[in-house]
Amino acid sequence: MRMVLDMKRLWRACLVLMAAVCIGLGGQGPAEAAPQVIEATGVYIMGDNDSPKIARDAARQEAMRAAVEKAGVYVESYSRTKNMQLTEDDVKMISGAVLKVIKEDSVPELSGTTMKYTVHLTAEVDTDNIDFKALMAKKDEVEKLQQERDALKKQNEELLQQYQKANGQEKKKLGTRLETSYDYGKIFDRSMGNIQRSEYTKAIDELTTLIGDRQVTGNPRAYAYYLRGRAYYGLNRPHEALEDFSAANTTTHDNTTYPIWRCHQYEGLIYYDEGRYDDAVRELEIAWNYSDKQDQALANDLRTARQAAERAKNPPPEPTPQPDDRDSGSAGGRVDWTKIITDIIIHSMDKG
Repeated sequence: MRMVLDMKRLWRACLVLMAAVCIGLGGQGPAEAAPQVIEATGVYIMGDNDSPKIARDAARQEAMRAAVEKAGVYVESYSRTKNMQLTEDDVKMISGAVLKVIKEDSVPELSGTTMKYTVHLTAEVDTDNIDFKALMAKKDEVEKLQQERDALKKQNEELLQQYQKANGQEKKKLGTRLETSYDYGKIFDRSMGNIQRSEYTKAIDELTTLIGDRQVTGNPRAYAYYLRGRAYYGLNRPHEALEDFSAANTTTHDNTTYPIWRCHQYEGLIYYDEGRYDDAVRELEIAWNYSDKQDQALANDLRTARQAAERAKNPPPEPTPQPDDRDSGSAGGRVDWTKIITDIIIHSMDKG
């Protein structure tokens, strides 16, 4: 096992080195480098009574995972040419944020008695239009969204495993759940990617279309409101963000599939910026109670809001103003000769 891991590390290092050489050679000319094109393939072999749609979506998710891994090699290489020190987690976070799928093909194929789906993705990483430093500056936000994206994919993987083992009505029920999860997941994943890249308007447009569909209810609808609120928050439009967070909170949901409770976190941040510290504390406490108590950024926000609320209730006494020696006429003060001469002249004129 150790030898396998070492070989994987060696192979990855070779890929990074080759990518760095290509980037370096491409950067010698005056023209901007073309976007890096990435090809990735995912395959799903269908079992008894498996849904073709689920097979295609499962293959697509596998292809996306491979594409993100390849993007990571390129991001790591590019960061080295810019003398940026990125951790493995940073590379993974940025790779997921900057990867854009530009073409997708799915091919069903019967091999003997076995049916399989193959999905081929063409994606790109355009380093010329990506501000890596800006991404790192808002690392907490980008990382939080990446964690949500990864969590949704993991849920689908776990649901797929249950589906593969199930039979009869249970399989049918799980299949319906999985198909719905894949459908919404693609929209939410694209929207979160747009928000990570600060392409907020694209996210708002796609989520608005989803919200406009009255057949979308429950958890997916609430999550769509939440994500659109995140996009408005990124655009510094707090009023629209609060409206969407409120709509998410009032839409029937249970937080089991999507972390809709984070609405309270962003409501708290907006209230804090507006100086409404008690409201900020209330919302951030709700978010903290829903969380796994491991989110350090949320803990810091809550602590800061509590301190601000306490200062607002018990402001420190204002300092007593000290007399200014310059106006006191004391020996230690500065003599205002202009005033003295003016007074003498006025006094002489009065006498005359």
